[in-house]
Amino acid sequence: MRAAAWNDSNTLDILDLPRPVPAAGEVLVRVTRAGICGSDLHFYRGQFRGIPGMVPGHEIAGVVESGDGFAPGTPVAILPTLPCGACPACLRGQTPVCPGLTMLGISRPGGLQEFLAVPAVNVFPLPPAAPPALGSLAEPLAVAVRALNRAGLKPGARILVLGAGPIGLVTALLAADTAAEVAITARYPHQHLLALALGANSVHVPGSPELRAWARSNPIDVVIETVGGNADTLAEAVSIVRPGGTVVALGLFTADVPISARKLVNQEVRLIGSVLYGHESGRSEFGDAVASLERHAGALASLQTHSFPLEEVNEAFAHAANKRMGAIKVSIEVSP
Repeated sequence: MRAAAWNDSNTLDILDLPRPVPAAGEVLVRVTRAGICGSDLHFYRGQFRGIPGMVPGHEIAGVVESGDGFAPGTPVAILPTLPCGACPACLRGQTPVCPGLTMLGISRPGGLQEFLAVPAVNVFPLPPAAPPALGSLAEPLAVAVRALNRAGLKPGARILVLGAGPIGLVTALLAADTAAEVAITARYPHQHLLALALGANSVHVPGSPELRAWARSNPIDVVIETVGGNADTLAEAVSIVRPGGTVVALGLFTADVPISARKLVNQEVRLIGSVLYGHESGRSEFGDAVASLERHAGALASLQTHSFPLEEVNEAFAHAANKRMGAIKVSIEVSP
């Protein structure tokens, strides 16, 4: 089967690999689409070191080829995390901090290959009215579900999302189901327009005096930071949230960043980290994300702005890495 794997130069080679044979309790899935995540771009840019020969891709949609309990041809989304299931963190539902956690596309071969054999518990059939192409958006949606759960977002709240990449946009989209007002920051015109189309009430320039003036006049209950990298957005989040408000750090940072400890203490700001997805509430956050594919199908389709065949995977990564080219979510069409 065809696959794309990292090489020593932070680019990807097209390889011919053996088709996986599912073990007992596993399902064989033909991968149809895999999204490029911001974390994938950290590897592409050399900020993280990829494992040569590793097949990336953790935003995965496909159809069932074979497996007990699944009809062949069923469109599915793949939960890419594989926790141990037995440690204290797993028993609390905090699977993102399981010390034995592995992940498809990071530490195990991922979705940029034509077939995957995965445990049946990681296979989520799509809702009947959800277009199969949206299945690869379940993973970023699940990241947003967890962030909003950890924020404790309440009806009537005002929320600001920092960053209008795919994670920021889907966070704003889901927040609008609960919050009274959703604002977001966007750096590029195409992000600005899409944020409004997805239901944001206002869009602001990051780090601008206008944003600070707006925050003073409109006290923000929750700020969710989705940029990460080495940006100063976490400090900005802490500085503009209202006293007693909540900041959720969701972006994947590549360096430590300073924040105002005085405001955290003196104004009782809650600062919460969030990564991946779990089931602390007794519900699968990935399962909730899959269910939202049906409810928000029209809006989510507008996020998938560009797709490339597997053979053009390096062009796809280059396109995704250049925000000025108008891309939001770039996907790889892995197999027909």
